[in-house]
Amino acid sequence: METGVIVALVSASGVVGAGLTGTVVAHLLGRQTRAVQQRLAAAQASQARATARQMEAEHDKIRQDIYQELTADLRTELQGVKSELRETLSALRDARASLAATSAEAERLRLRVVELESRIAQLERTEQHLSSELRAAQTERDQLRVQLAGKDATITALTAQIGDLKAHLAGLQQPPVPAPRP
Repeated sequence: METGVIVALVSASGVVGAGLTGTVVAHLLGRQTRAVQQRLAAAQASQARATARQMEAEHDKIRQDIYQELTADLRTELQGVKSELRETLSALRDARASLAATSAEAERLRLRVVELESRIAQLERTEQHLSSELRAAQTERDQLRVQLAGKDATITALTAQIGDLKAHLAGLQQPPVPAPRP
């Protein structure tokens, strides 16, 4: 019932019917209040459901936004990792090429070291042989010096003898010297 109808009934009832009208009005107001309360409860429940649906929709949107943001972050991170992986692979290829070049250079140097060691061993053998020859030549030289000194002494002695013999021969071949006259 409308509020205006209730007010009209209360006004028309007067004092005599006030007790009966009050009861009827109270009954009508109680029923109307219960109906309003039921509509209010239904509206509140409907609003609560709508709010729940809206919150669920907002949660879904937030979850979707988070998912998209995480997906974008992961894609960016994945691109960074791929880039780093490419750089690492490139560096690994360069390192392998460098290792191959270094290994080839190391092998070349190893062969050169073996060649030089062989040459050193040959030179050491040659040095030992020449050293032995030098010692033999020095020994022979020393012996020849001793022999030369001996021959020089013999020559000197023979030259002295020849000088003596010449002097003696000259003394024999000279006419006698006349004795001084008095």
